[in-house]
Amino acid sequence: MKEKSLHITNAILFDEDMPLQGDREVRDITVRDNIITVTIAVSRENTIADRVSMEDAIRDGIQAEFPEAEVRIISLAIDGEDEPVGNCEHGGHSGASKELPPKKAIPGVKHVWLVSSCKGGVGKSTVALNTALALKAAGRSVALLDLDLYGPSIPSLVGTDLPPIVVGNLIVPPEIHGISVLSIGFMTESTQPLMWRGPMLSGVINQLLWEVDWSGHDDLVIDMPPGTGDTYLSILQSIEVDAAVLVTTPSELALSDVRRGVGVFEPYNVPIAGVVENMATYNWEGREAVLKLLDSLKIDSSSKESLERIKKILETTRSIRIFGNHTKEMCDDVKLPLITSIPLDIALQNDNDSGTPYMLNPKKAEIQKAFTDIASFLIKRAND
Repeated sequence: MKEKSLHITNAILFDEDMPLQGDREVRDITVRDNIITVTIAVSRENTIADRVSMEDAIRDGIQAEFPEAEVRIISLAIDGEDEPVGNCEHGGHSGASKELPPKKAIPGVKHVWLVSSCKGGVGKSTVALNTALALKAAGRSVALLDLDLYGPSIPSLVGTDLPPIVVGNLIVPPEIHGISVLSIGFMTESTQPLMWRGPMLSGVINQLLWEVDWSGHDDLVIDMPPGTGDTYLSILQSIEVDAAVLVTTPSELALSDVRRGVGVFEPYNVPIAGVVENMATYNWEGREAVLKLLDSLKIDSSSKESLERIKKILETTRSIRIFGNHTKEMCDDVKLPLITSIPLDIALQNDNDSGTPYMLNPKKAEIQKAFTDIASFLIKRAND
């Protein structure tokens, strides 16, 4: 599969009918769990439209040969200083690929943490924001970067779309709730659809990573895009990261995506700190009131046994696992620690809807402690 994908990629990349200019090369091709990831580099002199056309052609060509596979294209821009790696007919190496370019540390940041989910809808942004605030509560200087470019949630969760300012050539993130926060949602209208393609997307990510004044921060928490697509992989290959935290729910669908997603990090040497289980249990607040009501009822002896049975059921179902109970089993399978479990609670959802981060308006110590546990886990890892 790898050899055939290399042949298809080279044939398209060096096709004289493709409107590409300057140097071009195949940097890497990996095949894992039926996912083919092709990393290519072309000269910066090519237009966005030409690069997108080239990416689409390679993706379509490989997909036609392997229709059951998922094909991901990572497109890098080069300045023409490196010796191109093409196919044999173009003086390159057949079947061999060049090592990926070295990663760069984000200037001014001591530790970088990725908060990731392998599917959407599991509360990744909520975990990222409240973990950042929990790190701040531990006395650290913290920044939060929202890299979910298609559906940025952080502006809604912090309750503001305060735009950043530009000083010199650098973007300065606004300080919100005591942490520096940056999101593409601060720079666009809330009703504006966000549609990005290939190099355009890479350009926005590069700007948010490298053209921002992140100086003076102990921790940068990055709210990653959902899934494991091209955007995701280009982030993993470009920046130095301390570790990633995977967020999931206990549902089998979410857990199966985590199992598949774990392997994405290894080729890019990004360690996974552990797993956070969100929406783990549901505590019914009305249970205590029902128990008191049952105690107050005057019933005859024939109904007493039934009443005691009802009370016993209520007393033993304080925490209900609505979505299942297989997260720990999955963590054991993939050899990752379960950092904490966060209950499903209406108070947390209300805070999200109102733009008031839960860590700043705690309704229940149990949920606040879960975010504090994540922060403590990361701080310990940073100090080890």
